[in-house]
Amino acid sequence: MKLHLSPIIQIKALVSLVLILMTSFASAATPEEEGLVEVYSPESLVELHIRQDNLADYKTRRETHGIYFGLEYENYVPSSFVSLNDGKTYQELFNGEAIPIFNLALDYKYNFALGSLALGVSAGMGSIEDDRSGDKRTLEITKYMGTLKFTLDNILKEPYVAPYVGMSMYQMSLNDKSTTNTVSESPPMGYAYTFGLLLQLDWMDYDAAKNATFNYGLENTFIDVFMTQYLASGGEEDANMESDPIWGVGLRMEF
Repeated sequence: MKLHLSPIIQIKALVSLVLILMTSFASAATPEEEGLVEVYSPESLVELHIRQDNLADYKTRRETHGIYFGLEYENYVPSSFVSLNDGKTYQELFNGEAIPIFNLALDYKYNFALGSLALGVSAGMGSIEDDRSGDKRTLEITKYMGTLKFTLDNILKEPYVAPYVGMSMYQMSLNDKSTTNTVSESPPMGYAYTFGLLLQLDWMDYDAAKNATFNYGLENTFIDVFMTQYLASGGEEDANMESDPIWGVGLRMEF
C-alpha cells in the first residue's frame, strides 16, 4: 500500500526539520566558549611603532636635533708658561714636552641643510713631572671649555668624512708644585679655536651600526682628529696658558 502525503503536510514536515536543525546549531558551544580560542581585550594589547627609516642613509633619516658625546686626548704644550714659583719657563722646567690631557665632551647638535651647529661643554685633566731643573716639579691642569662648532656633515648621504671648525672659551686651574712649595692659580678665561675632521667608522661593520641605530639611537661613530690653538689670557701677573697649534684625537658618538 502506498502512502500519499498532501503538499501541505510535506511543507509542514520540511519546516519542522529546518527548525530542529537551527535549534541544534544555536545550542552548540562556540570555540571561544569551549576555551579553544583566547580572547584579548583591547586594553591588554600593546602597539609597537617601528621607525621605518633606520635602514635609510644618514642624510635621509637624520632628525633636526641630536647629541654628541666624545672622549678626547690632546697633546697640550703651554709654550708661553712661566712658573710663579721661581720664574722658570716651561722649556726650562719640562723641556717643551706635551702634557697629555684627557677630555669628556657633551654637545647639543642642531641639524640643517648645509650641515650642523653644535654647542657643548667639555672637561679635562692632565699633568706632567720632571726634575731636569734640579728640583722635582709637577704641573697639574684642570681644563673647562664651552665650544660652538660648525660641521659639514650633510654633503654626502653618509658622513664618511666631515670637516668642522670650532670656537671656544676655556678656563684652566693650575697646581704648580715644587718640593718646597705649591702655587695654585686660575687664570682668567681665554679663547681657543679648533679645526678638525670626523672620520666615520660605521662602514666597517654595517650590520652592527644599523643594530646600534635601531636599539640605542646611535646615529654615527667617528674618529675625531683635530688641531687646537689656545690664545693668551689674563695679564702679566697671570699664568700664560697660550699654546702653539697642538693636535688631538678622540672618539665621538652621535645620538
